[in-house]
Amino acid sequence: MRKNASLVLLFVFVVFAAAGCQRLSQRTAGRPYLADEEMVSIYYLAGKLGMTVSQETNKKIVLSNTINTVAIYPKLDQIYVNNDYLEPVGKIKKIDGLIHIRSSVEAEIQSKLIKPAVEKQVEAAPKSQLPGQSSWKSAGKTIVIDAGHGGKDPGAISTHGFYEKTVNLDVALQVTQILRDKGYKVIMTRDSDKFIELEERAAIANRSRADIFVSIHADSCATSSKNGFTLYVARNASWASKSLAGSIDKQMLQTGIKSRGTRKADFRVLKYTRCPAVLVELGYLSNYWEAKQLKNKDMQKRLANAIACGITDYFKNR
Repeated sequence: MRKNASLVLLFVFVVFAAAGCQRLSQRTAGRPYLADEEMVSIYYLAGKLGMTVSQETNKKIVLSNTINTVAIYPKLDQIYVNNDYLEPVGKIKKIDGLIHIRSSVEAEIQSKLIKPAVEKQVEAAPKSQLPGQSSWKSAGKTIVIDAGHGGKDPGAISTHGFYEKTVNLDVALQVTQILRDKGYKVIMTRDSDKFIELEERAAIANRSRADIFVSIHADSCATSSKNGFTLYVARNASWASKSLAGSIDKQMLQTGIKSRGTRKADFRVLKYTRCPAVLVELGYLSNYWEAKQLKNKDMQKRLANAIACGITDYFKNR
């Protein structure tokens, strides 16, 4: 009798083990669990979708542009695109003070977004008939946008606990989108949180025969009162590099952050880049007020727009 009971227990164990193995194989063969997926910040996600973060609370996050709205409800585990339920949120957490979500939602959201009808009309219209078109052309211009630091290199840490690499990427993504909308070919040295050697960043610009190279950073200093944005060019910078820095400086003055002017330094991304190159320090993460501003989505948008307008002005005046 004891032998039979042991056989029954062994049989039950084998059945459950087989079921467990089957569930494990189904998991590994199909889509990974939501909790296992790579995480990206909501600002990064918004940039990839061509949207901005218009609301951010623990209960609700809203990404929007002129025709689409994405609502994320972390506590309800729901994502809606234009008021239509899309899918569960899955794991969501704060990293460096910023809310992160799984990266795979980008493709799902992208497939449900309404594409602007205006784009087709503009493409079909002769260039001479485009409203507000100026005499200069953006076609054929290649711009390399470099989001400083990344991956194992976080850069400076702000007084509010978030890393420079995150701010750099959030602003760089927005600059890229604005310039692409204007018709430029834009190459990013990185569009996610990954590490790239400094020489390779310059090499990307050289291989692509870029017309200009703009590296985006945020500053830090032991003196917390120090503030303002700064433009850098190489010590042997060309007139074109200085002109580009001047154009960006003029536009960034309108953001409310003070200018520390254009300075010279042989940063490797400037020294080894063959095209006109500028490094932008957005402000000081070691300054309480300025760090708070650099984390603010509206300020990031203004900074991105200022950099993009400075680049546009540079090409207009060439």
